Amino acid sequence: MKPKIKYRKAKLADIDRLVQIENECFNYDQLDAKKFKYFIEKGHDDLVVQTVDDTISSYGLLLYRRGTSLSRLYSIAVSKSYRGKSLGEALLKSLETFSSDNDSSYIRLEVKASNKPAMKLYEKLGYNRFAIKHQYYDNDEDAICFEKKVQVIGKKEKKLNVPFYKQTTEFTCGPSSLMMAMKTLDQNTKITRAKEIEIWREATTIFMTSGHGGCGPHGLAISAHKRGFRVELLLVTKELLFVTGVRQKVKKDIIKIVQEQFNEQIKEKNIPVIYGKISWTDVDNIIKNNGIAIILINSYRLTESNTPHWVVLTGMNEDFLFFHDPYVEEDDSIFTNTNIPIRRDEFEMMTKKGSKQILSLVAIYPGK
Repeated sequence: MKPKIKYRKAKLADIDRLVQIENECFNYDQLDAKKFKYFIEKGHDDLVVQTVDDTISSYGLLLYRRGTSLSRLYSIAVSKSYRGKSLGEALLKSLETFSSDNDSSYIRLEVKASNKPAMKLYEKLGYNRFAIKHQYYDNDEDAICFEKKVQVIGKKEKKLNVPFYKQTTEFTCGPSSLMMAMKTLDQNTKITRAKEIEIWREATTIFMTSGHGGCGPHGLAISAHKRGFRVELLLVTKELLFVTGVRQKVKKDIIKIVQEQFNEQIKEKNIPVIYGKISWTDVDNIIKNNGIAIILINSYRLTESNTPHWVVLTGMNEDFLFFHDPYVEEDDSIFTNTNIPIRRDEFEMMTKKGSKQILSLVAIYPGK
């Protein structure tokens, strides 16, 4: 009689069996009962179990990147007594369905470089290698990174080979994004922490709600121009940026003075400034004209921090924008932050702070 294979989300009553499977399959980076309980109750994830005749035979854990169309296959494990029956392949296909049903269009995963059978399975199912994480596991073994598009939309992709740089402070997302963009256009550009701080000093607006100031589009455009690049500014408003969270009049006055000085420099350097709603076509034209864009968004949908944040565009198609996010959270790796897919509707929501559009775009091109 053919066994009955089913898939469902894990329950608290499954934890003992999940721990048993985990201990059978791994002797490193193991999930314990506390972690399984967290993923079942609170995590932004899908913890899926596969049952054979009502007995749990395997599980898979998908983590979703907040505000994006990206999911990560964090763990997949098949009990030893159920191996050799293609159950892992069937589970993986089911996880792809869960991911797609969660409006995730891409799955990424890591696998030990020595795990040839797993890599063979991933490649069989259409996963593509895109990076290596050196010394990723506890035993210093490398991880091979795979990715698959699980919703077949947006076929006409334009991808840029943008290097990644992780910002080293909470307030230098703008300089970090700008360095990535400049390096893409000119391989002689040096990406260093010293350069990151240097650009921040040039481009900062002095004050934010608290702590150090962030960088506005005018200052970043001037920094790129200073380093020999042709630059355009696309802005949705002529209003002062970054003042709504500043309460003290003296700080607002200083921001106003700084932005007026930036505006004068923009005029002196003949940097074009285009005002109005920034469209998908505008972004597409930048890429077609061999340019690259750094974009100011609201980071709330990514990090639940309601602050302006710079990212660098790495590609697009008719349905998605892709970007590098220089802010890497403690539990993430740089590969979670590279080429992040964002749907059009998601992107529209990221460009607002309250009812106001904050979207700003600095387009950078080779040479002057």
